Amino acid sequence: MQRNKKVVSLIYLACGFVVWLLFKEAFAALWVVAHLPTPDGWIVHPSDILAIACGLATFVFLYRNTKVVTFTNEVITELSKVVWPNRKETAMSTGVVTVLVALCAMILFGFDVVWGALLKVFYQ
Repeated sequence: MQRNKKVVSLIYLACGFVVWLLFKEAFAALWVVAHLPTPDGWIVHPSDILAIACGLATFVFLYRNTKVVTFTNEVITELSKVVWPNRKETAMSTGVVTVLVALCAMILFGFDVVWGALLKVFYQ
């Protein structure tokens, strides 16, 4: 359970970081579009401060919400029960999927060629 707590904290920290990145770009664009003034002498841009606050608020919200923590712990527990395929099985599955996708692409290409030829005949 202690190991899960560290993993959960890292997941929430990563979520806060992603929110910070998204809001950093959004607030920077909004600052430019709205022609908001930038205070002179500030080391950090106000849009960055707002983005940091949003990322930090996301982390704190996720960390303190008991329903979210319970759900995340349940997901981690279920993922630990999953039997992951080994390298050979993964390579075989990838090969089968690649061949089937290529086969479907060739069939669709054939239908497209036939359909295009029929349309040329009917519209000329």
